[in-house]
Amino acid sequence: MTSLQISSRQVAAHSTADSFSTMVLVAVATVIHPERGVEIVKRLSGQNLVELFVELDHPDSVKGVVGILLAVPPQLNGSRQWVAETVVDFAQVKLRTPVDPCVDTFAYRLASREVFRDNEKIDPADILDWRSLYEVCTPDGPEAAELLSQQTWLSVVIARLVNAVNSPKETVDIE
Repeated sequence: MTSLQISSRQVAAHSTADSFSTMVLVAVATVIHPERGVEIVKRLSGQNLVELFVELDHPDSVKGVVGILLAVPPQLNGSRQWVAETVVDFAQVKLRTPVDPCVDTFAYRLASREVFRDNEKIDPADILDWRSLYEVCTPDGPEAAELLSQQTWLSVVIARLVNAVNSPKETVDIE
């Protein structure tokens, strides 16, 4: 079983006036020593995630991304708890909004096919252009089952940690 390095501070939510922000949680491993396990690195936005990609994308880097999860607060996922789900595609997008006909931003397509940008669920029909920056490659055969198992395990662990640190009394109830 993979060891996981994470602190409660990393999964503590940042709140705005009346809700919590989504959290991007990146599983990073040391490429030359995979037995050391996976470290979870928190990013608060798509721009911060791109900065991490740039940091890890140099010739002498010894770390690599092995997975990305989006932790979605109750106010955005329609339940009473946080949900953490695997990001299968992260992209730079052009998005139609009620205020602006074309906004440049970043978006996350989750394993459930739901699409979010930072702190907001979006309708896929409002996406005008999608340029992938990170995609999960899904292998065939036994490797696919192993990848799905690992993604599910990581989602469950991260969701439990996020919910434990961000107790229900700190979140706003959904009616």
